[in-house]
Amino acid sequence: MTKETPRQFVSPFNGPIEIGLRALCVLTTAFPTEYALQRLVVFDYFLVHSDDIDGGPVGLHPQTPHRGGEILVRRGVLQEGLTLYESRGLVERIYKDGGIFFAATDKSADFLDTLSTEYLEGLRERADWVVDSFGLLDDAALDEIVRDRIGTWGAEFSMESVLWTDEAS
Repeated sequence: MTKETPRQFVSPFNGPIEIGLRALCVLTTAFPTEYALQRLVVFDYFLVHSDDIDGGPVGLHPQTPHRGGEILVRRGVLQEGLTLYESRGLVERIYKDGGIFFAATDKSADFLDTLSTEYLEGLRERADWVVDSFGLLDDAALDEIVRDRIGTWGAEFSMESVLWTDEAS
C-alpha cells in the first residue's frame, strides 16, 4: 500500500493565479513603471469593480454586498500571485528607497498575448483604463479616493438585505 501526499486544492477564482494575472495585466500596461504592493491592491479592486468608480467601464465581477471590504483582504493573496509570476520571470521585484516595488518584465506582454479569452480581453481593457486614470496619481490622492468611497462600495445592499431578512421572517 502506498501513501499518497494529499493534494492541496487551489481555487482559480480570486486566488493567487487569477489575482496575479490581474496584477500582471496592470504592470504590463504600465511597463516600465513599477508599483508598490498597496497600489496594486487598490488597482486590483478598481480593475474588477470598475463600475464603482464614476465614469468607469462595466465591472468584471458582480456588485456584491459589502464588496468594499475586499480591498482589505487582497494583500496576502496578491503577494502570493506576484511571487508566482515572479518565479516565471514575468514580474520583477525591485528594492529601492521607499520600499519594494513590482514591474512587468520584457516577457510579460508576450505571455499575455498568448492567452485569448474574453475575460483576459476585459482585464486588459480595464488595466488600460486603470493605469490611464490612476497611474499618475500620488499615493495620497489614491488613498483619498479609497477612503472617501470604501464605505459606499457595496453598502447600497445594506437596506435591501434588511428588507430580505424581514420578508423571510
